[in-house]
Amino acid sequence: MCKSCPERHFHAYADSAYGGQSVLAHLPANCDLTSRLPLDARLYAPAPEHRPGTRGRPRKRGERLPSPRQMLEQQQAHRLTLKLYGRQDKVRLVEAVAHWYSVPHRPLKVVAVEPLTGGRPVQAFYSTVTDEPAEQVLGGYAGRWSIEEAFQGSKSHLGFEEPQGWSRQAVRRTAPLAMLLYSLTVLWFAQEGHRLYEPPIRSWYRRKAHPSFADMLTTLRYACLRAAISSTPQGKQGRQNLLLLLPGSLKAAA
Repeated sequence: MCKSCPERHFHAYADSAYGGQSVLAHLPANCDLTSRLPLDARLYAPAPEHRPGTRGRPRKRGERLPSPRQMLEQQQAHRLTLKLYGRQDKVRLVEAVAHWYSVPHRPLKVVAVEPLTGGRPVQAFYSTVTDEPAEQVLGGYAGRWSIEEAFQGSKSHLGFEEPQGWSRQAVRRTAPLAMLLYSLTVLWFAQEGHRLYEPPIRSWYRRKAHPSFADMLTTLRYACLRAAISSTPQGKQGRQNLLLLLPGSLKAAA
């Protein structure tokens, strides 16, 4: 994508599986990356300038710097409240600009964070945009969660990964259509469907605070079924239409 559009600039947010040193080392010049960083990552200062006449090859790295975990233990941390993943948590936060061992040519904004509330573990992140504020690094990474939710909901409930398209048009249409249906369902629920929503009663799941996409889709099916039943005329023909309508509706609900 980045190489095919050299005139554009991209910023990718990826989890640790796609943000390792092997990816970072081959990142195109027109692409920035924000991802997770191991707490024991070996970090270094920039390499000192190579003076003319100095024997030996130029150094690739400068002095060893504290790892993200050591940053939280040894340095003065900022205490602040961050709104991430739909909630507010108090954290201790330390940031620095450093170079990762296997990618010494690329400076990184390193952010180590220790949540004080919410029960999350100590974590570390990096961004190739070295002048980016730490809050923006964390907020940008957290923002990818809604995208992950959209993919998961589309795969589980809208058949996003089920079709096997063999033509170019099928490939171009199937995935965008599933994502379009996902977006329309969420928008409908935000505008109208939330008035019809009733949280399911589950003895093992009593603290559910927000509806999932499955709940939104169930509410939409209920609204469609109710509208279809309400519009069914009375009489023998209406009863026959209702009998034809119910089996398909029950299959969709199942």
